[in-house]
Amino acid sequence: MEKITLEELAAISMNVIMHAGTARDYVFQAVDKASEGEFEEADQLMIEANKEIVIAHKAQTKTLQKEADGVEFPFSPLFAHAQDTMMTVKSEMNIMREMIKLYKRL
Repeated sequence: MEKITLEELAAISMNVIMHAGTARDYVFQAVDKASEGEFEEADQLMIEANKEIVIAHKAQTKTLQKEADGVEFPFSPLFAHAQDTMMTVKSEMNIMREMIKLYKRL
């Protein structure tokens, strides 16, 4: 049976965390821009955030697909943290999209 090492999983985890973190940075920059009435910039930053979260999500999904195919993975608190980070950022993105809509109405 194929196995993934803890080091390989750590690298995947850090990739997910890095891209999710970059997405979070873009999201909060976008809300700041929206609060200043700079809506085109806010929309562009949300596009960039989405690109980053898609990269993180693909890395996570690829890993989960491998496990579903029978590849053995060690337990990793770091991978759990990476998944949690990505899911939190996705939720923040949804909330901030709504905040940007509110700023546009004001």
